[in-house]
Amino acid sequence: MIAPMNQPKIEILPLKKGFLRTAADATHILVRIVAPAKPADLGNTPRAPLDLALVIDRSSSMSGRQIEAALESAVRIVRGLRSDDRVTIVAFDDRIEVVQPLTAVTDREALVQRIKAIEARGSTNLFGGWEEGVKQLAPFTRKDRIARVILLSDGQANQGTVDEREIFAQVGKAAGAGITTSTVGLGHGFNESLMAGMATAGEGVANFGQTADDLDEAFEEQFAIISNSFLRQVKVSVQGGSDVQARLVGEILENGAAITRKLGTLPWDASLVAVVELKIGALAKADALAAINFEATTKEGEVVKYGPELITLPEVDLAVFSTLPADADVAAVVGEALVAEKIEFIESLARRGKFAEAKKEFETLLNRPGLSDWAKQKIEYLKELLDEDAVMAMKEMRYGRTRMMSQSKHSSMVCHSSSLDETAEAMKAIYLRRKRADGRATKPKPPQGGQPPQA
Repeated sequence: MIAPMNQPKIEILPLKKGFLRTAADATHILVRIVAPAKPADLGNTPRAPLDLALVIDRSSSMSGRQIEAALESAVRIVRGLRSDDRVTIVAFDDRIEVVQPLTAVTDREALVQRIKAIEARGSTNLFGGWEEGVKQLAPFTRKDRIARVILLSDGQANQGTVDEREIFAQVGKAAGAGITTSTVGLGHGFNESLMAGMATAGEGVANFGQTADDLDEAFEEQFAIISNSFLRQVKVSVQGGSDVQARLVGEILENGAAITRKLGTLPWDASLVAVVELKIGALAKADALAAINFEATTKEGEVVKYGPELITLPEVDLAVFSTLPADADVAAVVGEALVAEKIEFIESLARRGKFAEAKKEFETLLNRPGLSDWAKQKIEYLKELLDEDAVMAMKEMRYGRTRMMSQSKHSSMVCHSSSLDETAEAMKAIYLRRKRADGRATKPKPPQGGQPPQA
């Protein structure tokens, strides 16, 4: 149970403080769940112990740099775990091998040697490897521990279960049972659709890179979030009121049902956001345009619910509406969400080889009014990368738009339209930083040694 003084806050932040009924343009609302500042008496409280399944692809397609990066990353993870953490190591090609059953991290070097002995061979039963990782954790899951599978692979499944929808369904089922999944795509040709989709379904984190150094910051971010978690497995849902079509930007409304999005882990003194789009009809009620609900899991494993919070706005006429100012901070976040949605369309063009059309769409995006500086630099980077390396550009598009939709924000509303200062970004908690590129390291690797990475 969360103490009353430590309850999260739900905020409903409209782009404009009024709406036009039956307007051609949709009304946009930013919704946030805000965690309180970490109490002083919890400042040195350790995170919950971690039960970790490292699932390593050793198929022949991983030979060379990819297997080296996977093994070195796994070694660095093990060396950063605490003695009250537990780890299991699973290697897979067309056969599944439990290299190490779940064990306490008391002899790191023995675990390291088992990891280093893994060699590339065979084809890729990716789902089978992931499934074995879940099986190793399942009998030992407890509410006071965090269970997570980290899958390191080039994501080219060609044995066993290969249908993405079936895989996502099973990964989502495991997350519902308390075993979340994060993925690490390695190399140049990994299947980003599969790897990013598994992390989304598994309520974990999706990262990619080509070397262990590329991935250091990604793992530091992941463990910093776990170490500072206030709520886990946060979900948001929206339900439109009478004669109101509501959706979360980036999701598809199906049959008028409430739309739910997995937002991930909410750290202390941070917020998770979603953008709601409303199309308001003639019979809509201004005092109940839509309802927002949040659901999450506490550190102790208790499921908690917050809401419903009603979205209400005064109805105004065209003359008044045209003079209403737009909130600059809300406009920046709304813009990023809409850009993320557009990048999905551009990615689909690139996958069909329509690169000229994709670049034109990027140009159109760059001319969009009210873009945050970060979004502008992100678009410019993707446009340039499309000329240099179309394969990696498509991966950056997939991971970049996911980050745009789900990244943690600082608990205080700051101006997102400010300049992207990378020196200033480096001073923030790592899960609040914003980068142009998602698959490349932006700082030296963190120190290692038996302590969890610090935010």
